[in-house]
This record gives sequence, structure tokens and C-alpha cells, in this order.
Amino acid sequence: MKSVIRIFFILPVVVSLFACGTSRKLEQTTNELNQVKETNSQQAQKIAAHEAAIKQLKQENILYSKEAEDCRKEKEEMAQREERLEKALAEEGTSMQELRDKTAQALMRFEGQGADVIYRNGLVRVSFPDYFFKSGSSTIAPSGREALNSVAQALRENPHVTCFVVGHTDTTTVAGSGDNWTLSTERASAVVRVLHYTYNINPVRLTSAGKSKYSPVASNATPEGRKRNRRVEIILNPDLDRLWDLSNKK
Repeated sequence: MKSVIRIFFILPVVVSLFACGTSRKLEQTTNELNQVKETNSQQAQKIAAHEAAIKQLKQENILYSKEAEDCRKEKEEMAQREERLEKALAEEGTSMQELRDKTAQALMRFEGQGADVIYRNGLVRVSFPDYFFKSGSSTIAPSGREALNSVAQALRENPHVTCFVVGHTDTTTVAGSGDNWTLSTERASAVVRVLHYTYNINPVRLTSAGKSKYSPVASNATPEGRKRNRRVEIILNPDLDRLWDLSNKK
């Protein structure tokens, strides 16, 4: 009987203790589960962030690949343009040297009067001394007009060449209201007018300018030097627009 009574009192205590242990285990398990869920949530966020970064990198890689391909194509195009331009320049250089030879041959009989034809830096330069004009005058002498016919013929045979005419003077003061600037530009313009009106050269190809006394080729201290400085230069130029078009040609 005493044993039954003892069991009656002990059993609730055991049940109570067992219930407390189960509750703590459940709480601990719940906390652990929540931690796992939190960890999983953080990992999911990290994975999402990494996936977004990978997606962005893939897009950037596509973009950079396209830019690299565009750069490659542009480089190839520039190399081709450079090759075409070099070829065009080489051909132009040859034709300009031939132009110099033909012009020099045509003006050979004027060499005794001081006419000079040179080829330098891709340009043909024809220099005429002061026999073109009387002192202080911008009227071209008959021998000058005859010499300009040879220049006009060279321009007709080379339609892609332009002509730049430059007048020069010595340091002698010009009588009247004009000055050396006026005289040098009037002489250059007189040459341009003869090339256009007399020899029918397209005026689009012609330009005139004056350098006054500021580009001497000899000393102005002597009569001989001043005579050399009183000159007209005709510069024959390749058509740079044509060369540019050739370089851009597909």
C-alpha cells in the first residue's frame, strides 16, 4: 500500500520533469530551425547577388566583345585607307615629277632669262624673274605671256592640278600711292588673269597672293640681288581633295 502511494506521488513529478525536458528540446530545435532558415535566407540573397553579378558580367562581356570587334574592323579600315593614300601619294608624286620634267622642258628656252622649275615636297615650283614686268609695273611683258602658255599647257594636261601664283618684290619703295604689298599682289593677279582669260584655265584652279618684299631669295643690297627678288612664283599643287576621296574609297 505504501508502495502504491509512493508511486502516486512520484509519477506526476517524473511526468513533469519529462514534459520540461521535451519543451526545452522543442524550443532548442525551433531556435536551431530558425537559425537554419535565416542562414538559408542569407545564402539565397548571396546567391541572387552573385547571379545578378554574373548576368551583368555576361552583358558587359558581350558589349566589350562587340567594342573589340568594332575596333578591329576600324583598325583594318584605317590600315586600308592608309595603304590607299600611300599608293595615291606615290602615284601623285610620280605624276608631279613628270609634270616638273615636262614643264621644265617646255620652258627650256626661257632658262637663259632666269626661269627655273623645281620639284620639292610634292609641289612643282616655277619661278620667273622680273622680265615679266617693267620696274614698278604689273603689266606682263609679251615674253612673259609666251612663257605662261607653257604653264597653261601643263595645267591643261593635268586637270587635277591646282595653281597658286605668288608675287614678290625687292625693298625698293614703289612710286605713287601703292606699296610693295599692292605691287606683288597685282603682279600675281595679272598672271592669274592671263592664265584664265587668255589660256582658258578654269579660275577655280587658280589662286593669287602677294608676299611683298618679305620673302627674298637674295640680298637686296645689290642690283643683282634685287633683280632676283623681283619675281613671280607659280606653284603647281596636287588636288588634295581628290587624294582624300581616293583614301576614303571603299
